[in-house]
Amino acid sequence: MKKVVKFAALAAAAVMGVAALSGCGGSSDTLTMGTNAAFPPFEFTTTNGLVGEFDGIDVAIAKRIAESMGKELVIEDMEFDGLIASVKTGKVDMAVAGMTVNPERLENVDFSDTYYVATQVMVVQPDDTSITKAEDLKNGKKVGVVLGYTGDTIVTETLQVPEENIVRANRGIDVVQDVKNGRLDAVVVDSATGKALAEKNGLKVVEDPEVFESEEYAIAVQKGNTELLDQINEVLAEMTANGEIDALAEQYDGATGE
Repeated sequence: MKKVVKFAALAAAAVMGVAALSGCGGSSDTLTMGTNAAFPPFEFTTTNGLVGEFDGIDVAIAKRIAESMGKELVIEDMEFDGLIASVKTGKVDMAVAGMTVNPERLENVDFSDTYYVATQVMVVQPDDTSITKAEDLKNGKKVGVVLGYTGDTIVTETLQVPEENIVRANRGIDVVQDVKNGRLDAVVVDSATGKALAEKNGLKVVEDPEVFESEEYAIAVQKGNTELLDQINEVLAEMTANGEIDALAEQYDGATGE
């Protein structure tokens, strides 16, 4: 009798262990997407989203990837600067968050093929004539950026705006609101997001192609996960060839969520 009880206890423990493991990143019937859902039009929250409360270009792409694998898409919303670590440790299966490929990130994760090309812009007050190029941000301007985004790197390293003049936030909408309310002079953020938030808040966009070069968005997966990477690339290639990604960009143009 004791042996039977002991065996049953071991079996139960084994089942619990499997269940716990299946909750990390994704189970056999789910695909877990890590994102920062404050980056419209790529990912944002709304009352009736495409996946629960989540919507946007990246959500639509991730949903197609999950469907192609016969899985349900699960979305983990987190701060942007924690996404790479979450992919690396297996907390999520992939990071889909308007993420730019760069050498530092490539040391920690593998990236899919490019699915979108963007650049940075400055969002300023509609009557501001003192900021016409990126270099103007160095003239005592208070500049907002999203922590860990390309704009943060450009403002900090390329333009070398003094640290005391940089305000970092976890959401682009927060620093754009600070421009609207006069607490900041400008925000440096990705073009699609900047244009959508500027239009919603009655602000204007200033471009500077000489400083703000184009950047490529891709999907991050755990290093060595070639099976998932191949599946992602297959879907991205199909969506690019048949015009789905272009259609999504048009569909979500100006979308900011609620």
